[in-house]
Amino acid sequence: MKRILQCFRHPATNRSRTPKQEDDDEEEEHGQRPYILQLSDHIILEIFCKIPTKTLIQCKRVCKSWRCCLSDPEFTRELFSRTPACLLVTGFRWQWGHFLVNLDGTWNPNVVALKLSSEISPRPTMVGSCNGFLCHYSRHHLHIFNPVTGELLPLPTPSELGTLGDCYGFGFGPVSRVYKVVRILPKRVMVLTVGSGIWRNIGHPAYSFSSITPCHGIYHNGFLHWIGRACGDSSRHLVCAFHVETEQFQELPLPPPSYDLDKTYFKLGVLNGWLSVILNLNGDISVWVMKDYKMKESWTKEHEFKDPVGSFGTSILKFTKEGQVLGLNYDDHSMQAYTLARTGLVRVEVDGLPLMISEAWDLVLSFVSLKDRSP
Repeated sequence: MKRILQCFRHPATNRSRTPKQEDDDEEEEHGQRPYILQLSDHIILEIFCKIPTKTLIQCKRVCKSWRCCLSDPEFTRELFSRTPACLLVTGFRWQWGHFLVNLDGTWNPNVVALKLSSEISPRPTMVGSCNGFLCHYSRHHLHIFNPVTGELLPLPTPSELGTLGDCYGFGFGPVSRVYKVVRILPKRVMVLTVGSGIWRNIGHPAYSFSSITPCHGIYHNGFLHWIGRACGDSSRHLVCAFHVETEQFQELPLPPPSYDLDKTYFKLGVLNGWLSVILNLNGDISVWVMKDYKMKESWTKEHEFKDPVGSFGTSILKFTKEGQVLGLNYDDHSMQAYTLARTGLVRVEVDGLPLMISEAWDLVLSFVSLKDRSP
C-alpha cells in the first residue's frame, strides 16, 4: 500500500540538490499542500474507503494526485473490497444510459443522480454483473463494460445467433483469477474465458431454463445461479449453480415447498450479501435468504407482505433500514417505494434520474481498470 500512496506525494526531487536543500523544499511545499494531503498515508486511505462511490467518481476529477490514486490497481482493489453497494439505474428507450444514485435510507430533494459514461450503442441487454463490471449483449455482440471508468472490452461473437431461450451468465473464478461468460443453449453449454478468444462446448445442459427470471445468471460466492427445472422431472424446481472455476453444475434447494410451484413466480437475486429468492403467489410475497450457503436448513424468511400493485413484488431492489421496499413498477417503468408498515406506494423522484427506468441493480461498482481484471 506504500507504493499506492506515493501518488499523493510530490514528484521525485532533483538528486543533484543537497539533502538539506531537499528537506527545506519539502517542508515549504508541505505547508502549501491541501490539508488532506498533509495527513498520514493510512488516514488518507481510510478516508477514501469511506467516501460514497458517487463522490469518489467526482473526486477523481479534482487533481492529478487523486486521479493517480483512484487509477492505481492495488488501491482500487482494496477500495472495491471495502465499498458498500449503491444503486445503478438504466434509463428506458430514449433516456437510455447508466445512472448512479445513493438511496441508503429516506430519499430527499438533495439526492442527485450521477450519469455515468455510456458509450454503448445501440441499447444493449444485460447479461450479468460481477465485481463491478457489467456484461452486455447487443445485436449478437458481447462486451464487458465498466460504468465507472467508461472502458469497454469487446468479446468474440458467438458462432450461432441468439434466441429467446438462451441464458447467459458472467462470473469470476477466484482460483484461476479469470472472468468467464457462460451461454446456455437448449442442447449445449458454451463457455468463454475472457482473454482466450474461444468459445468452448462443455456438454449438454441437464436443466431447463425456460420462463425464468432473470434469464441471466446471478453471480454469488464463485457460482452463477439460475432457477430451473430438472430435465427428467419438469415439475421439480431448483436452483442451478454453475461453479465458475470447475465449470460444473450443482443443485441447490429452494426454500421449504409450502407453495404451488406452477402458480408461484420466482425471482433469484442477492440481498444483504445472501443468495435470495423472492416468491409471489397470487400477490402474497415472501422473501427468503440462504444464510449458510448450500445449506437447505439455512433458508430464512426475511419479509412477508402483500403485493401493493401487480408485478411490484417481482422487481424488488432493496430493503431500507426505515422499513421500506424499493422496487420497479414494470407497468409505467418507474421506481417506487412501499412502506411495509403502511399501505400505498410513493414514486421515487431523484434529480437527474430518468422518469422511465428499464433496469436497476443494487451492486458494488469498481474503479478497477479492465486492463487489470483481477479484483
